[in-house]
Amino acid sequence: MYARILLLAVLMAALSCGGAGGEGRVVGNSKIEVSVEVAPGQFQGVQQGGIFPIDPGSVLVGKTRDFRVRVTNRGEHQQRLCFTSKPELDLTGYEMPDGEKNDPDGPAFKLVGADNLSCVAPTGDGEKMGLPEEVIFTVRFKRYDDALERNARLLIYNDNTVDPSTRTYRITFKTAACTPSLDAPDTVDLGAVNKPTEESLDILNAGSCALEIYKFTFDGDPNFVLIANGKEYPVEQMHGLEQVFDPPLVVQPSSSIDPPWSIRYSPTTDDPAEARLVIYSNDATTGQNGKLVKIIANTSGPRICLEPPTVEFGGKLINKTACVDVKITSCGTGPLEVKDITLRNGATDSNEFKLDFSKMGGQASATLNVNESATLVVCYTPTDKNPVDPGTNKVILDQNEIEITSNTFKGTLSVSTTGFGVEVECPVPVIMVQEGEEVPPQTVLHLYGDQSLPSTGNITSYSWSVKQPAENKFNLVPSATFPNPTHEVNVGGEYEYCLDVCDSARCSNDAECHTTACKKVVVIPTQAIHCELTWDTPGDMDQTDEGPDAGSDMDLHFTHPFATGPDLDGDGAPDPWFNLPYDVFWFNPTPEWESMNPNAKDDPRLDRDDTDGAGPENLNLDAPVNNREYRVGVHYWDDHGYGFSYPHVRCYIWGQLVFDRDLKLLDQKMFKCDMWEFAVIKWPSGAVTEVKNPDGSLKITHKYQNPGFVQIGGGTCD
Repeated sequence: MYARILLLAVLMAALSCGGAGGEGRVVGNSKIEVSVEVAPGQFQGVQQGGIFPIDPGSVLVGKTRDFRVRVTNRGEHQQRLCFTSKPELDLTGYEMPDGEKNDPDGPAFKLVGADNLSCVAPTGDGEKMGLPEEVIFTVRFKRYDDALERNARLLIYNDNTVDPSTRTYRITFKTAACTPSLDAPDTVDLGAVNKPTEESLDILNAGSCALEIYKFTFDGDPNFVLIANGKEYPVEQMHGLEQVFDPPLVVQPSSSIDPPWSIRYSPTTDDPAEARLVIYSNDATTGQNGKLVKIIANTSGPRICLEPPTVEFGGKLINKTACVDVKITSCGTGPLEVKDITLRNGATDSNEFKLDFSKMGGQASATLNVNESATLVVCYTPTDKNPVDPGTNKVILDQNEIEITSNTFKGTLSVSTTGFGVEVECPVPVIMVQEGEEVPPQTVLHLYGDQSLPSTGNITSYSWSVKQPAENKFNLVPSATFPNPTHEVNVGGEYEYCLDVCDSARCSNDAECHTTACKKVVVIPTQAIHCELTWDTPGDMDQTDEGPDAGSDMDLHFTHPFATGPDLDGDGAPDPWFNLPYDVFWFNPTPEWESMNPNAKDDPRLDRDDTDGAGPENLNLDAPVNNREYRVGVHYWDDHGYGFSYPHVRCYIWGQLVFDRDLKLLDQKMFKCDMWEFAVIKWPSGAVTEVKNPDGSLKITHKYQNPGFVQIGGGTCD
C-alpha cells in the first residue's frame, strides 16, 4: 500500500506540472470559474461562452443596476491566477438603429472596479499563499427608455494555464424584451398528518412574458403523489424518471398553472417524510438547474418517546414483585396529551403484570409540554416457573401490552411487556442499537449493553456475538466483551446481535436462566444504484487483519458512457477503464460527471476503498441520469503475494438486489492484473445486464495494465 501511495504521488505530480513559458515564467494550471450575483449574496455560475440575461423591466428608466461578477480559481493546488491583462467589455456589434455607436449618454454597460485586481489563490490555499480566494468587480447596466435589445461581452484573461482554449473567458450580458419568472414556494409543509391529505401547490409566472415548463422530477418518500395536469405521479413510480412536456406547458404572465397542481400524502407511520419536486423551465434564474420545491410532512406536532421502548423483565423470582420505570417524554414540536394508559391481556397468563400511576399523581393521563416527561411504573409478579420450548430451547414468556392513547399520529401506542418466572433470579441483558433496526451500508452501529439488569449487585461481564453476512469481515470494536461496542456494517443483509451478561451470582446463559438477549438489524442500500465488491483470497490466512500489504487488493470500477481508453481487451472498441474523469475507482473516487448543481446528486462516488484484503468496496449513485449506460468491472490491482482470489459482486437498484455473482461458486479464479467486466446498468429502466464473451464465458482480460497507470502498478503481471 505504501508503494502505491508513493507512486500515486509521483503520477499526480507528473500529471499536474506544466512547461516553461516565455522569459522563464512557469505556466501553471489555474482555472477560472465565474458567477454573477442574481440576488444579494446569491451568485449564479455562468459557463464559458454563456449568456447572462438581464430583464430591463427590473430597472427604472434612467437608473442603473450593478451586477457583481465573482471570479474564483478552481485550478490545481497552489497554482495562482493572476490578471496580467485587466478584464474588459467588448462592445463590438453594439449598434444603434440609426448607426450611432453609442447611446446618447454612453453605452448601457460599464465595467467598474476591474482596474487593479490581485492574483487569486485556489480554493483552500488563500491563507498559505497570502492571496484572496476570489475577486469581485461590477458590470453596471443603465436602463434607457426604449425596447431595444443591448449586449456587451465581458472578457477575462487568464495567462496562467496550459490550455490555450481557456485563456480568455467570455460572458455575454444581454437584455431581453421580457423575462419569464417561475414563482413557487421553496418548502411546502403539510404539518402533522395522520390520514391522506392533499394540499394545493401554487406555481405562477411572475414575469412579463410566457413561462414554458419543460419537465419535472419527483422523488423522496414513496407515500407522496403529485397531481399535475389532471394526472397522478406517485414518487414510487417516478424514481430516476423525468416527466417531459412536449410541447412545453405554457403559463402566461401574472398567471398560475391551470389546472392547479397539488400534493397528496398518505402516511403509514408518524416518521418525518420529505419529497423533492424539481421544475425545469425557461426561467432565467432557475431554468438550467431547476426550481427545487421541498415537500415535508410530520416534521412538526406531538410525538411520544419511551425509555425503555419495550419492557423486558427477563427472569424474575416466583411470587416476588419487580418494577420498572418507563419514562414518557414529549419529543415532538407540540404538547403531548396522554389521554389514557391501560394494560391489555396477552396470549399467556398476563394478569401477573400491573400498572402503578403513583409517580403520575395517581392519574393514567397527563399533558406534557415539549421535552417534559412523566414516569409510569410497570410491575411484574410471576406466579410459577415458565416452561422451556424444546424446539428452540428458549423460555416461553409471559406477555402483555401497555396501550397509551394520546393525540399523536397513531393515537394508540402499544408497548410490549414480557417476563418469565424462575426459581433463581437471573441477570437480564438489554440491547439498544442507537442507529435503529434498518440502516444503509457503511453505517457504524453503536451497540449498548450497559442498561442490562443484574439479579444482584452489578453486572460483572459482557459477552457479545454477531451473526453477519460472510462478506462483512468486521469484528466488534474494541472487543466482544466491551459493554458498548461498535460494529461496521458495510455489506447489505441481515445482522443479529446477541448479548449475555453475568453478575456476582449467575450468567444469563446459565441453564436455569435462559435470558440471552438478541436483536436483528437489516442493512439495505438507499441509493438508486449501489454496487459492492468483496473477495476471498485462499492464500491469505487472516483476511480480517489490516495494514500495508496485509491482504490482496481488488478494485471496483464504474464508468460513464463518455469513458474511452486503449482497447486492451481486444474486442475492437475503446475500453472505459482507468479513464479520467469518467471511471470511478480508487484514483478517482468522487468525479464530477453531470450537472454543476451541487444539489443534483447525479455524480457517483466510491465510498470505500479497501487495499488490504476481503473488502468491501462500495459504489453509490443517488440520481442517475436518463439515457445513460454505466459499465461495472473489477480489477485485481495487486495480490501482495497472496495469489489468486475470488471476487463477489452485488448490485442493488433502489434497495433491491438485482445482480449477484460469486466467482467462488463458479470456481473462476482471478489473478493479479486481471480485469473482469461484469455488468451494464441502463437508466432509467434500472436494467442490469451481465457482460459475457461471445462464447458465453465471463469477460476476464488477463494482464490488464492501462499505460497511464503502469508506473504505479503492483509490479509485473505474472
